[in-house]
Amino acid sequence: MGGVTEADVAAAIGRIDEIIMREVVRTQASHHEIRKALELVRTPADLTATEALPPRMQRLVDLLSVAVPEPVGPRQPRRGARPADGLRPRRLAG
Repeated sequence: MGGVTEADVAAAIGRIDEIIMREVVRTQASHHEIRKALELVRTPADLTATEALPPRMQRLVDLLSVAVPEPVGPRQPRRGARPADGLRPRRLAG
C-alpha cells in the first residue's frame, strides 16, 4: 500500500508549508494515519501521550502540530519546550 500524495495531504489539511508537506508525504503514511494524526493534533490533550505511538505516527503528529492552527482553549506546552525558548537572542560564534 502506497503512502499519501501531496494532493491527498492538501485535501485533508489544507494549505501548509511546502517543506512540511514534503515531509508528511515522505513518511509514506496512509490516509487513516493522516486522519488519526490530525485527530490527535486537534484534540486538546497531553502531548506526552504521543510518545507511546509508533515512530511514523509520532513524526506525523510532530509535523502536523506545527502546520495545523492550534485549537481554541488553554495552550499546552509542546513536548521538550523550555519556558525560555526563543526569549533570549542567541550569540553567533565568530
